[in-house]
Amino acid sequence: MSTVSLGMELLNLYKKKNLAMIFEKIDDGCELSKFHPKGNIPDWLKGQLFLIAPAKWDFDDGFSVNHWLDGSAFMYKFNISKDHVDVMSTVSGYNQCKNVFSRYLSHLVPLELSDNVIGNVYLIDDELYASSETCHVWKIDPKDLKCIKRIDLRSVVSVNLASSHPHICPDGTVFNLAASFMTGLRYHIMKLPPLSETSPKQLKGFERATILTSRSSSQKTTYSYYHSFGVTEHYVLFLEQPLLVNTVKMAASGIKGYCVRDCLEWNPAMKTKFHLIDRATGQDIKTKFQSDAFFCFHHINTYEEDGHVVSDIMAYPNSEVMDKFFLKEVRAGRLNDSCKAIFTRFVLPLKTEGRIGENLVTLQETQATAIKEETGIIFLIPETMGRSGYEMPTINYSMFNTRKYRYMYGCGSFDTGEFAHSLIKLDNVTGEMAVWKETDLMYPSELVYVPRPGSSEEDDGVLLSVVLDVADNSQDFLMVMDAKNFKELARVFVPRSVKLPPSVHGRFRMD
Repeated sequence: MSTVSLGMELLNLYKKKNLAMIFEKIDDGCELSKFHPKGNIPDWLKGQLFLIAPAKWDFDDGFSVNHWLDGSAFMYKFNISKDHVDVMSTVSGYNQCKNVFSRYLSHLVPLELSDNVIGNVYLIDDELYASSETCHVWKIDPKDLKCIKRIDLRSVVSVNLASSHPHICPDGTVFNLAASFMTGLRYHIMKLPPLSETSPKQLKGFERATILTSRSSSQKTTYSYYHSFGVTEHYVLFLEQPLLVNTVKMAASGIKGYCVRDCLEWNPAMKTKFHLIDRATGQDIKTKFQSDAFFCFHHINTYEEDGHVVSDIMAYPNSEVMDKFFLKEVRAGRLNDSCKAIFTRFVLPLKTEGRIGENLVTLQETQATAIKEETGIIFLIPETMGRSGYEMPTINYSMFNTRKYRYMYGCGSFDTGEFAHSLIKLDNVTGEMAVWKETDLMYPSELVYVPRPGSSEEDDGVLLSVVLDVADNSQDFLMVMDAKNFKELARVFVPRSVKLPPSVHGRFRMD
């Protein structure tokens, strides 16, 4: 064996050993601790970065969960200003066997749905919420991260499941995708109208939620798994994709001993259905759109352009990624990347008159097509852009959600290919990609975009990422990047005594 080969083998062994450190449990949060940045944080960047993550998988009574996303919720925040950054964290109580992903991945089907909210953190009416994919949403006190109130969407709008990625539109309207299964398998679009300045007594947050529209699952005994969806100025877009939850198996789980991962079925022969719904009326667009099978966790952005709906997603060829983060694998330093996501653009024409076999897409800047079939179905063939091997897409959401945009930011932290240990910026006009990477022992988190106040350019702002460094005698840090040139501006080191887990999602609130 050559010296170079031996060195690479030793490095890989070191990386495997140290990767397991990231998935060690965190028993306690930390009180407010103050740290000073190295570099220059912009004067205007003043506010709080809230992050949520699973952080405890093994418990004192001997109970353990099997998947990274089954862990008890851990929330932490950075109070950011030019001269110093404060860090605070808290660990939720553990609710055995009841996490959202335990329903999908590793446990027996629970009788009650989880209120362990590790899916996302977001702001509605400037109030902080945390949720997973069940009917439970927690309202959080942004000062001390304590839970103020648990909202049960079953009692509000009679749904059993809800996406952890609601859309907050530019006019303040909030939409979310939900499902119910007690009286048939149905999908629902939830709507929260914007707050009215002239009505001070109106309900806040989810208390004013209503159902815009409902529709039955296309399958008799299964419904499609979903994690996110898309919204444009006039439409809601959701996908029925071929990762199906078999409700017959779910019902028999108590007798057969199935875990809900056993109830998930990938059907590669099933076409993916694209459902367009009018935001104003709740009516379905009658045209049927479909494509070949793929799997999607995250929608990037959806918008309208010249009589078309453009939908950008991170698409996988199948659903094998669901099995990637079982703890026995990641704690052994094994990251299976046989299934990688790539930026994928679908274009749905709103004008569907045309000849059989004709491409109805008339946009000049895309290679995506929409072919009219004899059945009247419009068959979508997407365009892919850039290179695969990253996830957690981020855009300048506050300015460009539902609108045509150019830049997307992603994270390849736990991939093993070209973008391992990296952050990326993709120009979806040119296809060019910029990459940040420092060492093979750093694991950056999802980027959170913060626009500069008063900015008009799409990438005039900063990006925030928490970077976990597993090298010996190293420190984790919060990194502040210039979104335009994708270069580091500052970092705030956090001592080892303050343990931070790899976050799932985050949100910034400006002071």
